[in-house]
Amino acid sequence: MADSKSGPSLRPVPETDEAETTLLSSHVSRRDGYTRMPSDGAIDISSFEHRLSPSPDQGLGISSFSSTPRRPIARVPVGSKMSSPVSPRSYHGLMSSPQETRHDERQARTPDMGDSPILDSPVDSPKGTRTSSRLRKWFSGTWSKAAPPAYDMAEQQSPNFSRPPPQRDEETALRLGDRDGMGEHSSHTSPADDDDANEECDKPLHERYRQVPNYCSSTKDVRKRRVSWLSVSILTLSVYSTALSCLWFIIAIVQPRWGRAISTNGGIAPATASVVCTLFAKTIEMSFVTVFISFLGQVLSRRAFVKKSRGMTLAEMTMRNWVIQPGSLITHWETIPYAGVTFLGAISLAATVAATFYTTASEAMITPKIKFGGWEHKVLQGHVRSQYANPLYVNTVCATPLRENDPAEAGGSCLDVQYSGQSYRNLLSFMRTWDEIYANGTSMEDKLSDRPVGTTLLYDNTTMTSAWIESEFGDPAASFEDHGRIINNVTLAMPHPGVYEAAINPVNAILQPDDLSDVGEYTIRASVVSPSVNVLCVNMEKKELAPLIYTAWPNADTSPTGVGDQLIGSDNWRDDVPNMAKNEWLNRTVVDEIFKWGPEYKRRPPVFQLYPADFNMVANATHAAPASEWDQPARDALYLLAKSSALESYTLCELRSWVSPWCSTHFSISGIAGAHLKAHCEDKEDPDSYVKSYSDITWSLANRDWANVADQWRLSMDLNGGTYNNNASNARILTQLVLGQHKLNPLMPSIAEALAVLSSSTLTIASLSTPFVHYWEYPKSILASPGAPQLFNASLRTQEYTSSHTFAWHNIFYLVLFFVFAINVFCLGYLLARSGLVTDYTEPQNLFALAVNSPPSTQLGGDCGGGPGSRALVVPWRVGYARSENHYFFEEASDRPFKGKWSRPHARSSETLEETPAFDSCRRCRTSTIYPSSSHLHSPTTANMPAVNTLVARDALNQLAKRNWPKQEPGLMAVFVICGLVAIVLIGIYFFKWNNKRKARAQTQQI
Repeated sequence: MADSKSGPSLRPVPETDEAETTLLSSHVSRRDGYTRMPSDGAIDISSFEHRLSPSPDQGLGISSFSSTPRRPIARVPVGSKMSSPVSPRSYHGLMSSPQETRHDERQARTPDMGDSPILDSPVDSPKGTRTSSRLRKWFSGTWSKAAPPAYDMAEQQSPNFSRPPPQRDEETALRLGDRDGMGEHSSHTSPADDDDANEECDKPLHERYRQVPNYCSSTKDVRKRRVSWLSVSILTLSVYSTALSCLWFIIAIVQPRWGRAISTNGGIAPATASVVCTLFAKTIEMSFVTVFISFLGQVLSRRAFVKKSRGMTLAEMTMRNWVIQPGSLITHWETIPYAGVTFLGAISLAATVAATFYTTASEAMITPKIKFGGWEHKVLQGHVRSQYANPLYVNTVCATPLRENDPAEAGGSCLDVQYSGQSYRNLLSFMRTWDEIYANGTSMEDKLSDRPVGTTLLYDNTTMTSAWIESEFGDPAASFEDHGRIINNVTLAMPHPGVYEAAINPVNAILQPDDLSDVGEYTIRASVVSPSVNVLCVNMEKKELAPLIYTAWPNADTSPTGVGDQLIGSDNWRDDVPNMAKNEWLNRTVVDEIFKWGPEYKRRPPVFQLYPADFNMVANATHAAPASEWDQPARDALYLLAKSSALESYTLCELRSWVSPWCSTHFSISGIAGAHLKAHCEDKEDPDSYVKSYSDITWSLANRDWANVADQWRLSMDLNGGTYNNNASNARILTQLVLGQHKLNPLMPSIAEALAVLSSSTLTIASLSTPFVHYWEYPKSILASPGAPQLFNASLRTQEYTSSHTFAWHNIFYLVLFFVFAINVFCLGYLLARSGLVTDYTEPQNLFALAVNSPPSTQLGGDCGGGPGSRALVVPWRVGYARSENHYFFEEASDRPFKGKWSRPHARSSETLEETPAFDSCRRCRTSTIYPSSSHLHSPTTANMPAVNTLVARDALNQLAKRNWPKQEPGLMAVFVICGLVAIVLIGIYFFKWNNKRKARAQTQQI
């Protein structure tokens, strides 16, 4: 018995003897809401005696009457699965005799559903008991004696119920064991003992369902104000999730590059940035799930309150589990066909996929990763200190600590070592490449532009790759047709080494590999000049060389060398060579036109001391600077004369250098692969070619200073060793490469190619800190360190930490980011369109509290043990409201499921229900717009309970309509309008980004 503070309670009703029970035909039965039964509803009960004074305790309208000992009236179940409760026409046989057995009493209390008639109150007319009959249908036990309860409910109780005597666990376990036939002596139990055990197990269940839940008066309103903590927190999470998901989606489209903001040596460390992005993505995911679950619950709960809606189904309630537990789509797949095909189900499926993969999508699309950007046209800046091939500057910058001890020769000695070291390294690398070609034996390359080129090292860490240029003059076959002799003419261009220093110059603000975790990379295409060397070798007979050989001149001072009939000039042989004068062009030769000697070209031919022996080379050592008034150019070439043992003829080679306008310098550096400079030449489609910046450049003029640099270089290589027949190794290698036919050997380099590669070291050393243009614009020949800044055009493609994807298939994650953002906008619009929230009855705690205080339903018959089946998943439910008791409860929104094969009316059940007055009353109750007063519901509920004065509302919308609920249509329209505008904006952004990418791709292809 509940205490006085617990509110009204239910008192046990003493059994009434049949002889002492009266029909309520006195003034008590004539209270409001009661009418006399029709004549055909006679009750076969003998004498009844009533008491006019009710019990003083009438909690919640339950009236108790004191009585003398009387015969109990059997409890009849209401609410068969196949029919609705009706008022019986006859009550014959409902009362048991005093001689009934205990089994018969139990059968009377718990009859079989299929065999027992439906009992209505004998004191109410059909009109006055429609609602009461439904209450009795809901709360009367209609349990079969053959159906064992799922649990022993002896210990279950309610604060307002009288509970049965407590039982010990051992007794309960033993009773259950005996009932199931698993006890130690189960084989000896009689049927009567089994019935007794079932009766004891079923008794709490029957008592529980006999009570009307008038003990549950809701202490909280179902409507939450907008300023409540729940409403504010959900709205805040919605704004946060919408804002950040919008930012995330925009970042994924724009793909910003973070520059030094995210780098190893400045700003945020890359690892920190990755963690921060993952953290924010996780908060977006969590807030999104929270907001969407709230949105889903609000939509379904509000629908359950609305009268004319179809309510909500269990399948729709499980949609929240999809988002929270995506694996439930597999474990409970049976809900998908019923809920997934609806508009709300489709949104839920999209939200499930989006929430599941959002963190992955953020990692793929947002987390900063090292990535190349597009090509950018940029003006870079470098420093220059001297003009190209300045021998004084080259001598000065050679690193040596011996300048104080040997100021005159320290620089030259240093330079000689540098020349020889780099030159031999270059030649060996070049010959290694050709060795591989020769060993393979399948090369067919006889076109100069397709043959291997030489490489050199800059600062011992940067590989410089050269390129063959002016290849139209490099075809020996074409030259042989023009001049009737074998001519080997090649020109080699090197990249400008100053681009390297400009790239690492802080003024250009290029992120270096060490700024990107030592794995960064970038590429520069510089529009600068390229130093180049031209090697022209011509095979000549001995007599054709006589005008250029001192020992072949008449009256020459010669002496034998001891090698065959070889002669050599005296030590003072240079004195016999005519001095340079205004009109002195030395002897004429048959190759003047090829080498461009004579007054027509204002160039003097070389003079050699002797004919070299086999495997030897001699160099031209006669030169003098002309007087300014002579109008003769200074020497601009280095000449070498070589003798191959395979030929009777000699080979005369001329080496000249200039800066070429037909190239661009490509520089790439990587923290993994290192740095690389490459000359990209003679590409008409190259927008970075130097000639595109200075279109008025014509044929390059030979640099006169380079001849002095080359003379220093030949000394370091001892290329003049043939004068004393030293049989040097470098000369032996070179002389064996002389062309014997007027075509290039596809398996062997030519002598001109080898000399160009060997002399490429002079190009690198002579172009350090030199102009990026073809001219010198400063008055002084050498500038102080660090030099003067000079600008040049370039195309730049760098790696930076970028919020972007790395593979094309990652584009699928755009859908994930878009769905999260779009659904967030939809949910935010829905929440803003509502003045507040209602209780979310899809949340487990709210669902449980409402379900346990709701009447049982035949729509879920058979689903109490193994869970709801397919039919139960589509049964529609509404939230009912009892005004007088302020009680909320679940009720069926329809007498059948709204979807599937069960949506078609069952023939037998439909006819049975529609033919009964109770069904007609229920139908009118559902369509009623006015709640009946509580006085109209004063009627007894079961045979063991007195009359109950309660109210069960069938129209939830009628009561909730009194609240100021905002209209749904304008809010939904606003949501759809907002979503449409957002979609248009996003599509515009996407196509704008796509158009920019298309232009960049076209530009890249053009480059």
